[in-house]
Order: sequence, then C-alpha cells, then structure tokens
Amino acid sequence: MDGLDVLMPHFNDPDGLNLSLRSVARQTWKGPIRVVIVDDGSSPENRLAAEAVADRFRTCRTEQSELRIDVLFNQTNKGRPFTRNVLLDAIERPFVAWLDAGDEWYSEKIETQFNGLAAAVSEEPDRPLWITCNYDWLWSGGQRKKLRQRTDQDQCKALLMGSKLRAYLWTLLGPADAFKRVGYFDERLPRMQDLDFFIRFVADGGAIRHSGVDESLCVYHKSDVGRNADEIRACNAIIFEKHIDLYNRHGEQFSKMRLYNMEMLAARFAQNNDDHAKARGYLWKAFKQRPLAFLKHVRRRGFAA
Repeated sequence: MDGLDVLMPHFNDPDGLNLSLRSVARQTWKGPIRVVIVDDGSSPENRLAAEAVADRFRTCRTEQSELRIDVLFNQTNKGRPFTRNVLLDAIERPFVAWLDAGDEWYSEKIETQFNGLAAAVSEEPDRPLWITCNYDWLWSGGQRKKLRQRTDQDQCKALLMGSKLRAYLWTLLGPADAFKRVGYFDERLPRMQDLDFFIRFVADGGAIRHSGVDESLCVYHKSDVGRNADEIRACNAIIFEKHIDLYNRHGEQFSKMRLYNMEMLAARFAQNNDDHAKARGYLWKAFKQRPLAFLKHVRRRGFAA
C-alpha cells in the first residue's frame, strides 16, 4: 500500500480543523494523502461543523495529489492520549505524519521531509527514524518566531531539557512502523503525552533526524489560555518519575534543574490564566529548587514565568 496517513485529533475547533486541512491540501508532495480525523466527543454543533469541514475537503483534488479524508468519533470526550491511540490503530499507509487541528503546515513540508527521510534511510537503513523540522511559534496576538530543532546532540538528554529539541508530533514524518513500535500514548497524561512518546522512542534506539532545510516547515498556533497549571505540573511529575533513571543519568544538578523548570512552567500557565496566587505558589517552589537560577530569572525578566 502506498501513500501517507495524516493523523489529526480534533475537539470543538472546526475553524482550526479547516485551517489544518487547507494546509494539507496545499502540500506540494505528489503522493496520495489520507487524512484520519478523530473527533474527541465535541459538542453536537461542533461535531456537525467538523463533519461539514471534512465534507468540503473530501471533494478536494489538487494537481499534486489525491486527498482522502476519514472521520472517526469518540462518543464522549476521552482526552488527547486516548484519541491519539485511536489514530495509531487507524493507520493504513506506510508513512505517517501528525497535525493537531488548529496548527498548519507550509506547502513544502511533506515533500521536504520525504527527501530528508530518503537521505536518512540511506545512511541508517536498519534504524527506526523520524524526520523533524524547524517551525514557527505563533503566540495568539503575537508575531511568528522561528524555532530550530537540533538533532545533532544527545537526543534523550535534549528532550528531557526541552529547549533545543522539542517533542512536537506535528513536526514529524516517518515510517508507520517507527511510530507503532513505541506503543500507545500514556493515557495518564492529558498533557505532554507527546514528550513521553518521544522519550520512549529515542530510549529504545530510535533516532530523530532533521529535514535538512533551515526554513520553517510548519507553524504552531500557541496559547496558554484555559490550560490547567496543576494538570501540567502533575503530568510533568508522572514523566519525571516514569523516566527517573534517564534524568539521574545526567546527575543530581540536572534533575534539580528539570524540577525547577517544571515549577516555572506551571507558574507560567497559572499566570497567563490570571491565577496569580497559584503562580506565586509555583514560583516559590521553583525558588526552593534552584535559588540562584530563580534570582537570575527575576533579574532578567521580572516576576513573569
């Protein structure tokens, strides 16, 4: 069987789904594309709107490729990791890419990544491979900022640090088997299950390779609004305990810095959702983990997390 499966979770965002599907339809890659959308128990009106969006794109045929769209439904809201597991089970084609409803690809993403995959496979034919890419980070109401994915380093350590190599599924393209071999997403993680998925892939011998071009190939529409700081911190704690041996491999100070960053991230989410009392609580915990790092942060940026 030939072609690419694009795996797309959706929940109550038909406008975002439209944006994402439009970016898939504009790809320059000439192979057949199948989009699998799993609606995670959206409200009746948003479910109908999402179906209408999918129907419009089902009739889409470009000069470059065939576009097929399959839509599956969770009867109730099950959460992102459950939905991504449904998507894993729905894979039919030999290659896979991910795209969250509400984010978008630039037109040359898939073609460029297939070229990068061919080059990587020629060098490492027996190794499980994912191809990532640079991307634009677009805060709601802000300007685009290009972020680079650095794969030329200890990838497991880089993922644990989360600054120069980030665990974003929508940056990836790879053989279906390279995703399936990781297993299912951890359903205890309503947030950050993609980080756990990346860590498991690399820790089990997989490798992330770069697309080979410096241009951004996709854009992440980012907002902290409505995201629960306690949930983010709890998911970070699960990942830390689950992979404690990997953290400890890099020393006590490395682990303490990761715990500090976890508190600072939770503080950012709380602050950006106007829960300032909770933000102060997380900032205090961060200070206790790494006082000097916290004071440097305050001098550089003020009290904003």
